[in-house]
Amino acid sequence: MRQSFSVYNARITTKTPAPHDSGKVYEHAWGIWAGLTAGASQVYQGDSLLVYQTWLGIGEIQSLIGSGPQADLSALKKRGRSALAVPNQFKDAISFRKKSLLKGSIDTNAGNAFGTNLWVAVSYDPASVEYAISNSIFKQSVLDKYAVPGGIGNIPAFPQQSINIKPVYFVGHRKDSLIRIDAWPGPPDTPKAYAPQSWNRYVYADVSNSQPTGKILAPARGPNPSPAEIQAATCNLNDFIYYHIDAAMARYLNEQQSPVQGDTARAGDLALLVAMHVTTKEINNWTWQTYYWAPDPENPRSPSSKLAVRLRPSQLRGAAAHYALATAYVEVLPNQPLNGGTNQGVSAMIGYNPYLEAGFGPADLNFPSALNPSYSYGIQTNCMSCHALATIDGNLGYSADQYISDNDTIYKNRVRLDFAWSIQQAIIKDKK
Repeated sequence: MRQSFSVYNARITTKTPAPHDSGKVYEHAWGIWAGLTAGASQVYQGDSLLVYQTWLGIGEIQSLIGSGPQADLSALKKRGRSALAVPNQFKDAISFRKKSLLKGSIDTNAGNAFGTNLWVAVSYDPASVEYAISNSIFKQSVLDKYAVPGGIGNIPAFPQQSINIKPVYFVGHRKDSLIRIDAWPGPPDTPKAYAPQSWNRYVYADVSNSQPTGKILAPARGPNPSPAEIQAATCNLNDFIYYHIDAAMARYLNEQQSPVQGDTARAGDLALLVAMHVTTKEINNWTWQTYYWAPDPENPRSPSSKLAVRLRPSQLRGAAAHYALATAYVEVLPNQPLNGGTNQGVSAMIGYNPYLEAGFGPADLNFPSALNPSYSYGIQTNCMSCHALATIDGNLGYSADQYISDNDTIYKNRVRLDFAWSIQQAIIKDKK
């Protein structure tokens, strides 16, 4: 598989606009989405690939680094699907809850507890792949060399061209005529942990694609919707970006299920894209944009907005146009400097993905917010603030929205990972 990327729109400047220009940010984020979801002129196991599907997954990069001598970067080829796995933040949050007195409603023994059948495949673009392999950046022995006793350690920064992504899939059975998927209803009026199994809103993907094009959906509610309600909530499978999983992928998914869930995945099942986190190293703290499937993409629920919809390029059509957009190019407003900023007299910049963060509660966001101590739920988070806490040991945990200085004392005697939690979660323990 070829690895390439071409941004649809010209990039904005590498300095976030000040004052914050939401319009420019949305235009830029849509341009990234258009590039990611463009056709790659390749077919794998009968599925036409999109650009983002040709990039190496984190496990593939880890294997290349761990195999010994550095690979010939010019000859790197992706030869299969990136393995789908339980989102690491779900597993981390379960660990936090087991240690905390603040227990959530989830089953902390379940393999995929925060969502109904959600799986991710973190991938790097070619610039990030080259950086990771050239620096052997996943090796514990390498990372430890960046430690500064009594000070703050930092790994080398990713190159400015880098793009890292986290696609999120819902896996449904091909043999089912309709695949039921949790649909985001918008944040609750009173902040709370709001994982997909709590939404009580569903859409149905018709695998035969027999629904009218452009149908406006009315998501169904409750465990037993009527036939008429199901029909009103049914769209075409082609309204999702999706692919077919093979026998090897099905086995891998089943290995990650809890004994209660059992073996549920089968060859030929469908992986439907419901969300994607995307970050680009165009500014020091990276740009952050997140996308999630919307039943009515012209009227998306928060954290997206009507402004984001108005700025969606007309060239985005088909399934790619069915996703809503939220961004977090700053931690707070007005934007603060890299060092020496403040949480006083500023306002929040909320940016999260419903399928990934909405289920977080106080026990999961265990790093307190200096912006607002009451912020303790996933719907009060910001991608940049949380990823700022990525260190080798990962012990700083997760945060709701706030400003965090690059030289904050919390980093003393730690090595920062340039906002890449993916590194911390893929460390190769090569030290004896």
